[in-house]
Amino acid sequence: MKINALTIKAKSLLNAIVTPVTLKNTFDGKYIKTNGIWDTGATNSVITRSSACQLGLVPTGRTIVNGVHGAKEVNSYFINITLNNNNITLDVVVTECEELSSNKDIGMLIGMDIITTGDFSITNYNEHTTMSFRTPSIQTIDFVRGMKEGVNVVKDKIPGRNDPCPCGSGKKYKHCCGNK
Repeated sequence: MKINALTIKAKSLLNAIVTPVTLKNTFDGKYIKTNGIWDTGATNSVITRSSACQLGLVPTGRTIVNGVHGAKEVNSYFINITLNNNNITLDVVVTECEELSSNKDIGMLIGMDIITTGDFSITNYNEHTTMSFRTPSIQTIDFVRGMKEGVNVVKDKIPGRNDPCPCGSGKKYKHCCGNK
């Protein structure tokens, strides 16, 4: 099992998490580099109409989406997305949306269909926002357990083979989650 992760760190509090992404037309290989805004309130990921046009995407179908302005029928597309660390690449079905920014620098919205493929966290320690995403999921992040038991909520590194497994089973990592 190969574990991939990405982290962004800001020197201030962020009210939006935006990261570079590469979007690729899976049929002809054409790609664009743009930004994706992470949205845990969105069930599925979406691509802007301008990004779909730049990629020359042909709709794979139409679907009804429910957004803040009600239900609407929109195009759906099959694309390949690579997140900014160039290690996490996913094939996903996305729906089309209007522009997400006035200058068109945000070409897609990263929804829960992508976020749930791994572990996602946001911290604001010392008024500096840090977002981290890891795939696949390899442990539970539980702030309440950490407070109750007085333990670190998340280790700073992936455990070594002979370390206790972070899942709390009591087994060595190599005989538990590290053996997948």
